[in-house]
This record gives sequence, C-alpha cells and structure tokens, in this order.
Amino acid sequence: MGDKMSIMTQLEFELGFSDSEKEISKYILNHGDEVLKMSIKELAKETFTSPATIVRLCKKIGLDGYNEFKIKYSAELQYDYNHSRHIDVNFPFTKDESLHSICHNVATLSQESIYDTMQLIDFETLEKIIDLLEKYQDIDIYGSGNSLLAAMLFEHKMMRIQRTVNIKHLNGEQAFMSYNSNPNRLAIIISYSGETQELVKIAEILKEKKTTTVVITSIGDNNISRYADYVLHTGSREKIFKKIAPFASFTSIDYILNIIFAGLFQRNYHENVLNKISYDKKNDARHPIMSPINEEYD
Repeated sequence: MGDKMSIMTQLEFELGFSDSEKEISKYILNHGDEVLKMSIKELAKETFTSPATIVRLCKKIGLDGYNEFKIKYSAELQYDYNHSRHIDVNFPFTKDESLHSICHNVATLSQESIYDTMQLIDFETLEKIIDLLEKYQDIDIYGSGNSLLAAMLFEHKMMRIQRTVNIKHLNGEQAFMSYNSNPNRLAIIISYSGETQELVKIAEILKEKKTTTVVITSIGDNNISRYADYVLHTGSREKIFKKIAPFASFTSIDYILNIIFAGLFQRNYHENVLNKISYDKKNDARHPIMSPINEEYD
C-alpha cells in the first residue's frame, strides 16, 4: 500500500492536527469515496473550513496537495473494496442484526482475514524467519494488548516442541528485556499499527543491540517496520480506534504466528509429534492413561 503509514491510519491518529484538521479528517473517514467526487472547495464548505486548511492537512500526512490525496486515497479505498467483499471489519454486525446473522458475519470475517493475510505473505521472508527460529534458542516477543494475547498462544505451542519463548507482561519489563538483548537473541515485535511509542523505542534499542528483529505489522512502512530485519504483514482494513473489537487484526496476527509455528514444527516433524503426544499422555488430566482415546501415534 505504499511506502508510509496509510492515509486512513494517519487521519485516524490525528497526530499534530489542529481542530479544523480534525474535523476534515473525521469527515473523510465517515464519508469514504463520496469525498473523491468533491472539489477542494466543496470539501471545505462541508467541513466549515477552508481550502488552505485542507492543503495543510494533506501536507501533514506527507502529500503534496489535495489532488495527490484524492489519487492515493482512491487507491486505498479500492484496495479495501477488493479485499473486503461483504463484511465491514470494524462493524461486522449492527444493533438490530439477528444472532444467526452475527454468527455468519463473524465467521466470514475470520475467513476473509485469513485469506487476505495469506495473499500478503512473502514466502521467501517467511522461510528466512523459520530458519531464524530454528537457529536461535532465545526468542523474545514484544507486543501489547491483543498482540500479546496472540503471542501467549504462540508461546504455549512452542513449549510443546521444547522451545522457550520469552514474554514480559508487567509495565516496563519489555523495555528492560530489550535493553538486556544482544546479537545472540531473536526478537519478534507484534504491532498492528506499527506506531505504539513504547514498541517503537524497543525496536530502536534492539537495533542498537544488534538483535535480529522480526516485525509483524499492518501494510505500510510504519515506524516499527523501519527497524526490522524481516517484516510480515497483516491486512490494514481495521481501524485503530473506531471498531467493535479487533476481530480481523487478531485473527490475522494469530494466523501468521500459527504458520510460523507450523513451519518450524515441520522441520523436525516426527520427533515433534512424538514428543508432544508423549507429554500429553503423561500430563494431560483429560486423558487417563487407560482411556480408549489414548491411541498410539502411528
């Protein structure tokens, strides 16, 4: 989607925007492709601002002016249209929708999120990342909120194949972990926006410590991705704030971590299968040793 944070994300963040620029930003986000049919004077009239204010806003988000904005914003909307098909990732159901419809919409959203993410995978990069996980014994994961929840699921899977993943949960601990990093460790940073200040600082520290860093983030050359050695992209249709829940972004991140795990598992497939089943038989309380469902792996 280009070489910088998407226009929609920048408009939503409103970083350094004046009150008038915020009004223009909200109007653009709420009216989608309607704005593309409007002249700069018409947009100024609708937002009770001026053409000069609109030009200043365009320049703040890295564009030369309103014409370039319309071209690039149109490309973003077209990308969303091509990938969204039927479900709004931010509001996949309405106040009056039936439970049956909600079930269908959320299921479709999950399927679309995985499909969209799969289309973004650079398989050469993915292969190199799996090589790194096979090589490094010390793997540190950095993230916050839902990214950290996805990382915890990944950590749980990795334990089953005798691989330790380090995740810190308390405030400030991740920054401390990055400060203690070195070239013998592998770092994975998960950030949908790629602009979380604490994680940007951590990425910068890891670069200074010469730690190989993998970043999982949305499309665009955001601040965190600039410090990465390898990047895997999620989709970017989900808004940062204006949404019911991170349905799409969590599904996308979880899918990426699952395929990384699957690729690593496959490298030592037979031993990993036997090790996992052996552990489960001895330690999983759901499966008494004499249970008929405890069959030997063939």
